[in-house]
Amino acid sequence: MWIEKLNELILLPREQQFAALQQLRAANKEAEYEAWNTAFGAASLYDAWTQLPFMQRLYRHNRAIIQRILQERSNWHIVEIGGGNGALWQNFFHTQQAGKLTLIDPHAEVHRTVAARLPEQVTLQSVVDRVEQVEIPEADVIVCSLTLHHVAGLDAGQRRTFGFSGDGKKEILQRCVQSVRKRQGIGIINEADCYNEIDLAPEDPVLVDHFLDVYVRRAGRAIAYALEQPGLDEAQKPYWESILRHWCLDQVDYALLSRAQRDVYELDVSHWLGLLETVGAYTVLHQYTDEWNLFQQYVFG
Repeated sequence: MWIEKLNELILLPREQQFAALQQLRAANKEAEYEAWNTAFGAASLYDAWTQLPFMQRLYRHNRAIIQRILQERSNWHIVEIGGGNGALWQNFFHTQQAGKLTLIDPHAEVHRTVAARLPEQVTLQSVVDRVEQVEIPEADVIVCSLTLHHVAGLDAGQRRTFGFSGDGKKEILQRCVQSVRKRQGIGIINEADCYNEIDLAPEDPVLVDHFLDVYVRRAGRAIAYALEQPGLDEAQKPYWESILRHWCLDQVDYALLSRAQRDVYELDVSHWLGLLETVGAYTVLHQYTDEWNLFQQYVFG
């Protein structure tokens, strides 16, 4: 059972856990799997990812905040940065008044998948591009769920230090704050509580340990635990196992890649709160949304 294997791994001294992980992966290879962020439809691993307990709890926390804002407003406007498969919006808008959802995402399939989730009273405006490249329109709500960790660097200055150009997280947050303040709205960020930013060098033992923490000790074990729960749909099990193998255990290899290849530049809670303060945002609340203390929700204005 996966939960037993991972629990045994994390009982080892932390310095030994990466080698033990490599042995575990070698003994449990899977020939074929779906690469991360390549498919979003009903039969995809991404769809199975959205059914995991910690993701369902994340959606519930976000919906509760959004519901309180929208019930006070008509002709509302939501901006979503990174749409996934639209699971956040499933059955959400059917009791809402008419409004508009602007989706900013570089994947065309994401826009088609999200559109299929929306009822007719919600108008979708698609912006098929990365958030760093576009203007953010004024909004009652902005949702950035598990997407800003793909943007390297605390700010543009730190990006330049490591050979990157363009905006970092700070500049994107500044534009989000300006956008919601025009309509006295709120912004929501969901991100893992872990520090894997660009200043940590490839193969740095600190970086490797941080990847182990978020993708094995917490996310991996959360999925392994879910696989053992009674009543699990047997058809769902191979999907979750594949996510565990490749979107969690294999993810630790990103700590060995170059900074440009890493694609994961996460921040812990103190750094996110510091960035929000730096851009002049006031934090309405921040809280973990799951029992594994994996994902933190930040609500700001």
